[in-house]
Amino acid sequence: MGHNGTWPLDDAWDWMTEGARLADAWVRSHESWVPPVEEELVVAARASELSRWYPFTSHNYLRFAADPDFWVSAEAAAGILPGAISFEKGGPDDSPAFRVWSGQLLGTPDPVLELVTPDADAAVAALVRLLAAESRPE
Repeated sequence: MGHNGTWPLDDAWDWMTEGARLADAWVRSHESWVPPVEEELVVAARASELSRWYPFTSHNYLRFAADPDFWVSAEAAAGILPGAISFEKGGPDDSPAFRVWSGQLLGTPDPVLELVTPDADAAVAALVRLLAAESRPE
């Protein structure tokens, strides 16, 4: 992985997809509050307009950044998109639930829960709409 945006976007998505597949395999073999749906979510995101951003996960949240080096500097961290999708067992009978959040996680004001759905594609579509609305001038 390079610095200053030299990590190719397709490589970042390939890495994220493989990591999600491995995370789901681990969850399937262990007792966990996280359902094995990370790969499903990443694949749905990659097939959407979100594919133009660098994906990353943090504490069962799928998030996106404009630059692969968001953790290196405050300037690069400013490129983290103001929205995320979390996944957990939160539906009926502990079924998987995707939660769509607007705003910056761990930021002020607190992020806002916009949607809870069992469908990864619906969660991705909702985040795409939220980010598009966020980027429009008022």
